[in-house]
Amino acid sequence: MQSPKAPGVRPTMDRVRSALFSILAPSGLEDAEVADLFAGTGSLGIEALSRGAAHSDFVEANARQVAVIRANLAAAKVADRARVLHMKVERALGQLDRRYDLVLMDPPYAQPFPAQVVEQLASAGLLTSDAIVIVGHATRVAVPGRCGGLVLWQDRQYGDSSLAFYRRDAEAAS
Repeated sequence: MQSPKAPGVRPTMDRVRSALFSILAPSGLEDAEVADLFAGTGSLGIEALSRGAAHSDFVEANARQVAVIRANLAAAKVADRARVLHMKVERALGQLDRRYDLVLMDPPYAQPFPAQVVEQLASAGLLTSDAIVIVGHATRVAVPGRCGGLVLWQDRQYGDSSLAFYRRDAEAAS
């Protein structure tokens, strides 16, 4: 998988990616609709596709990284089940037209935690009722326990990297 060095690009470490998909394995990815936001190299969405997801939308603002994602999709032979949007995530949320079972986000650690993006996902009708939203972040960053209608389910630490798992608030849904 291509991963050029560019400012702000920090591909998800293999160890963290492996842990992430081990956590997701029991619920399965078969036929899942996936969004990979702040996609970078596309490694998270491509991994989901390789594990049986039906489709993945990739959103990336950097033109060089968009080319890398397209090359990686072709190399993995999953481009026919993917769409790549070259734009900022905040703008893409108004253009996405699917309901996602899984949303993977690995924004640059230099940016604040993208709580507004998580809230917007929850309120825009882009998530299925049992969707999981996973946000990569620096371990030193505090994550909100609630983002709109989503609640923090767990926050796993892997050295300097952490994964925050959000899902719908069961109390709000009932």
